[in-house]
Amino acid sequence: MSGQRRTLWRFFPWFVAGGLGLVMVVDFAGMSLAVHSFPGLATTNGFDHSNSYDRVLAAAERERALGWTVGQALDGARPIVTLADRTGAPLEGARLVVAVERPLGEAPPAPLAFHATAPGRFEADAALAPGQWNLDLIVTTPGGEYHTTRRLVVH
Repeated sequence: MSGQRRTLWRFFPWFVAGGLGLVMVVDFAGMSLAVHSFPGLATTNGFDHSNSYDRVLAAAERERALGWTVGQALDGARPIVTLADRTGAPLEGARLVVAVERPLGEAPPAPLAFHATAPGRFEADAALAPGQWNLDLIVTTPGGEYHTTRRLVVH
């Protein structure tokens, strides 16, 4: 061995192992981002939904003109929704209809009853099980209607 010249080829197995390790780190990071950032519900009838997109845009413009703000929070596992008008004051005389569903899965949306605890503040009558939930909110007043979906994570 003393007569042989030492080259960098002796490190080749380590370079291969390091390269594979780097690929695995990048793959696991990508999988983690994909699992934790799924944007929502996938549908099989996207073409039908796209045909009514102009109505969706018009409704969004009407809602934006109202200037209402919808906030969501949790009291333990019980959802709380707050409603404010354009000036930030509690939204008076609002009616709230809520359906909850998991972001993924086959279970259909289920209604969740809310009661007003103060002007512009609504508390759910039931607690949610741990996990991610989408709240499909429809706020109605004599001045207009506002529809939004909010995500809650119950720990």
